[in-house]
Amino acid sequence: MTSGDKMDATVGDLMRAHAAVVTRVTSKDHEGGQQIDPNGETVDEVLNVHPSFLECSGCSESIRDRYFLRAMDRYWHEDCLTCELCQCRLGEVDCYMYTKMGRKLCKRDYLRLFAPSGVCSACNRSIPAYEMVMTVAPGRVFHLECFKCSQCEKHFCVGDKYYLMGANIVCEDH
Repeated sequence: MTSGDKMDATVGDLMRAHAAVVTRVTSKDHEGGQQIDPNGETVDEVLNVHPSFLECSGCSESIRDRYFLRAMDRYWHEDCLTCELCQCRLGEVDCYMYTKMGRKLCKRDYLRLFAPSGVCSACNRSIPAYEMVMTVAPGRVFHLECFKCSQCEKHFCVGDKYYLMGANIVCEDH
């Protein structure tokens, strides 16, 4: 296992330790408890109890909505389960939310706050854990804007061939 693999394993372990599944829920008491909502999105769970008997963990009000969420073994209005930093609705972003230090977070904010960052092999600037990168070899990671030929500075596109020449990346023409 290389140091790059160790970093990936560490980030994955970190995320799994703080991940909670977010499921969309409906009730059989609401027009038959359909498995697909009007927007074509699937519903993960159908309850046999009317949602008004459930209390939202966010606002402590009774749940009267046709569709709602379950996360961390609690029920939520779709508007009440939000990332505490960016306020995005966690039921819309992903099927996972992340909790750490008592905070509910989306994946992007969780990674921004708690995942280790890397360093770009071209510019030596920090690469935040949530940023898209190009990895060419273990320990050789680049910002997308830094992933270019060291001779002509042509940016590579998907499918372009490149070669590693020592510490440099060069295009087919060089």
